[in-house]
Amino acid sequence: MNDLITKEMILLDLDVNTKGEVIEKLAQVLQVHDRLHDFGGFIDQVHKREETFPTSLGYNFAIPHGKCNAVKTAALAFARLNKEVQWSDEEKAKYVFLIAVSEQEAGDTHLKILAQLSRSIMREEFREKLEASTSVHDIINLLSFQTQ
Repeated sequence: MNDLITKEMILLDLDVNTKGEVIEKLAQVLQVHDRLHDFGGFIDQVHKREETFPTSLGYNFAIPHGKCNAVKTAALAFARLNKEVQWSDEEKAKYVFLIAVSEQEAGDTHLKILAQLSRSIMREEFREKLEASTSVHDIINLLSFQTQ
């Protein structure tokens, strides 16, 4: 996961009020770091996916994702919000991982990232460390450890 996410793609204590704002802020980070060809196209794809099937996982986590040609290079961005936001009718989220993959990478890369994140999120120790992390460096180390 080390090449998918950098410290600049991690936002801590993000102050937002809606799911849409979270997705937009994380997509902006990917755009600024040259991971997207088409910001608007990527945002549209992520929102369409959310309308079809919200990506909340429980434990206050969500993993929205976009698989489209608007993506230049596969990437992962993360935000820990300063408060929960409503993610679906039943779920709220405070921890959000945004996955971006191109159509060409969609199968294998996308599924590997989702599987790895899902396994990590199921572990209480991972969730506790993510909450207790005080810096982006802590988060990078935690995510790096999870991939070994």
